[in-house]
Amino acid sequence: MWWEVTLSPKGQVTIPKEMREALNLQPGDRMIYSLVNGEVVITPKNVNFNDLAGLLGKPPKGRATLDEIDAAVLEAAGANAVDTQDDKEADAAA
Repeated sequence: MWWEVTLSPKGQVTIPKEMREALNLQPGDRMIYSLVNGEVVITPKNVNFNDLAGLLGKPPKGRATLDEIDAAVLEAAGANAVDTQDDKEADAAA
């Protein structure tokens, strides 16, 4: 699914109601804006980090700093959002 929105004079966009509902977004939720391969990727930041603890097992290169973790998450989330190779043609944004 995709939606077309208009940038306001103040640089703001409104997330369409259907998208907010699909993502379970609530007023006050934080969003992450990323630039991946020239595309803007907006990812909701409504996942509790504690829910992810241990998900990937032991880090292969030892412990990472919070900045390194944040950068890796942003890169992975953004790259995943713009990867449409496995999508059906009708599912990919125009």
